Amino acid sequence: MGEQGVSRVECEFLFLALEIGLAETIAETLKDVERAIADLQDDLSANRYRRRLEDQRASLRNPTLRTSAALVVSMCVRTPALTGKIRRVFADLAERHQELAWFYVQLPGTTLDETLRRAG
Repeated sequence: MGEQGVSRVECEFLFLALEIGLAETIAETLKDVERAIADLQDDLSANRYRRRLEDQRASLRNPTLRTSAALVVSMCVRTPALTGKIRRVFADLAERHQELAWFYVQLPGTTLDETLRRAG
């Protein structure tokens, strides 16, 4: 993953994320992006979209903690049963990395009260 100096919380989050299917989600999403790039028309109107897809492809090939958090949320939204397996460590991660709190609050079943309690 793109970060250096990974903490115990980050390692635990990534370990559990991989355990619940992060690698497979990355591979599937990468295939979808590749397919979308291949299906694009080769004209000026598609250039902006192509650049966005190429940026997304690069992000999936070298995922950051932020990319991993976003994908974990999408996995949990798609399969809510995964949420209970990662909620605690995701909360710890969001506490350590405030920029990831936005992803944490998107987990299924996460309430604003719970988020505020952790922040307080």
